[in-house]
Amino acid sequence: MVESAQLPRLITAGRVLLGDGTSIDDAGVVVANRRIKRVAPIESLAGDRYDEIDTFPNGCLVPGFIDAHVHLCFDFKGGLNVGPEQLVESELMTSVSLRCRGLANAGVTSVCDLGSVADIVQRVRNAIDRGDLEGPTISCAGRPITTPDGHLRSFGLLASDEESMAASVEMLVADGVDVVKVIATGGASTPGTAMGLAQFTTKELREAVRAAAEEGLMVAAHAHGTEGIRRAVEAGVHTVQHCTWLDVEGAVGPLDFGVLDEMVRRQQVAVIAGPLPEEIAEWLKVHERSSHDDTKSIGIEGQRQLTIWTNARAARELGVKHALGTDALFGQFENYQDLAWRAQGLVELAGWPEVLVLEALWQGGALALGLAGEIGVVAPGAQADLVVLGGDPRIDIRALHDVRAVYLQGSKFSCFH
Repeated sequence: MVESAQLPRLITAGRVLLGDGTSIDDAGVVVANRRIKRVAPIESLAGDRYDEIDTFPNGCLVPGFIDAHVHLCFDFKGGLNVGPEQLVESELMTSVSLRCRGLANAGVTSVCDLGSVADIVQRVRNAIDRGDLEGPTISCAGRPITTPDGHLRSFGLLASDEESMAASVEMLVADGVDVVKVIATGGASTPGTAMGLAQFTTKELREAVRAAAEEGLMVAAHAHGTEGIRRAVEAGVHTVQHCTWLDVEGAVGPLDFGVLDEMVRRQQVAVIAGPLPEEIAEWLKVHERSSHDDTKSIGIEGQRQLTIWTNARAARELGVKHALGTDALFGQFENYQDLAWRAQGLVELAGWPEVLVLEALWQGGALALGLAGEIGVVAPGAQADLVVLGGDPRIDIRALHDVRAVYLQGSKFSCFH
């Protein structure tokens, strides 16, 4: 429930990371009416009156985590190839609500749900917005748009030409979505589709972008194959989800530098997202500290994932903005810490510098959700989504696991472990 304090709240910490690569030691954040009002050294804030003062002298206060690709309706064992008739609505509402609380408990304060059953996630989003339920700010796509024989067809809207594409966008607007998701290539979890093959033409994708823009909505494109990525970029989508550069056979191919240049020019965001191979998940859980020599023990699927992450780093170095998502089917990791595990994997297995992973987590995430300056920063005027960690993740990325307190729009999250 959102608090309505008469006086502002003060949160102090031994260090505050502002989300833009800079920090302030022994600082405080003043919060009122769901917004950050002031960020300054503690001594300059001591003379004012506050409704509550929370102190974390050994803590590191950071922006709330942003997961730019989730599926709140689905669990890890069940997968995505599930029809609505197999899901009981009341049970689904309950599980989505519980997952939202679990994510908030792990420090995730904003998510983009990119594929859900009917209007379940929209209803949970509305309950959070009303203050009836605690959880992260949700941007949701509802039902994805795919082809009649395409990826996620079991619960998506089906389109086969420009006219049906526009009609699908119109239906999503009626469903109350925040973003439109189009399935530009096949996917791993849908039998009969090929991840490396494009599903829609550039004209069809462009029609989705046009129809969505008329309603003030962005378009997120699921795109694994290079041809599908190229078409999505040319069509003008806002985010390219996965962006794994697969060839027509499904193998990880080389980067297309022309497409990358176009992504930089258009300021399109690549979202690193996807279920982790079990061998990488187990590696991350078991190893106390990584050594790149240890990666020799990771099998074929794990090595494929590492190549994808390495390619993403190369694209980032060429100027492409990245966001961090999980594509989480919940249950692979305990305590909903899927995002922290992926951040750890990027650093310890794929050689990403901590600073670039945190940039993707905060600045890139905000860009992907269309909320730059609103979330992902600790700055006056921004939404007061804040997390207190036990350490500085710029020094040790594993600090993202050590969540000590969470604030959702300025309110201290009550269901904290």
